[in-house]
Formats: sequence, C-alpha cells, structure tokens
Amino acid sequence: MDTPFKNFFKGGKEEVVADDSSNDTPNQEERRVVGRIIKLSKTGYGFISSKDIPFTRVFFHWTSLKQNTLNFADLELGQNVEFTPKKVEGKGVRAIRIEVLTTLPNTEPTEVVTDTAANDVVDEVTI
Repeated sequence: MDTPFKNFFKGGKEEVVADDSSNDTPNQEERRVVGRIIKLSKTGYGFISSKDIPFTRVFFHWTSLKQNTLNFADLELGQNVEFTPKKVEGKGVRAIRIEVLTTLPNTEPTEVVTDTAANDVVDEVTI
C-alpha cells in the first residue's frame, strides 16, 4: 500500500512504552503505573495523574478499561488505577490496559478504632 493514505490510520507516530496488543497477557517489558483519576468527561474520556509520570495529565479513553474492572459510568474522581503508559508523538502520554484498584498495591487496609465515649482515636489496626 504505497499511497498517501498509508499512514492515515496510524494517527501519528507512536513510541510504544508497552505492547498494545489486544490480548491481556502481560509483556515482560510492560511497565505498570499507579495513578489517580483527576478528570472524567461525559463523552467517555478522562485524565489520570501519577507520581511516576510527573507534571503530566495522562489521557485515557473508556475503551482502554480492562474488561475485569469497573465500567466507565461507574468511575469516580479520586479512584486509584493501574495502567500501562504509552507515548504518542505530538499528543503526549495515553493510558492503556487500565484497571481500577480497590487498595493501593503494597499497602494493607487499616481500620480506625475509636473510643465511643470520648470520640478519640484509640488505635489504627491493620486488617
């Protein structure tokens, strides 16, 4: 296909940080990043902020959500997500293979125990 339309469907040159294949088998070189949802639109896209990618709002589209996670309509601001960053030339970083996290990795949920009579925090117990 040697026509001017050869690169039309590519949408620009992409520097793949991770393989964007359709299967969910993790690649040995795949870099997973944890971030937080900072913006959601009604039309199916949003932005994620991550300490691992400083000073960058990472774009995502609802089609990048993994099937085993929440639907786009169920997402909320502030939710923690894990994703694979992918650089797109001229557009910045895009999040692919997004999975909503219930807790941050390598952290244990804690329960705050309070003294009901004095309403003071007595101890923080790991569950």
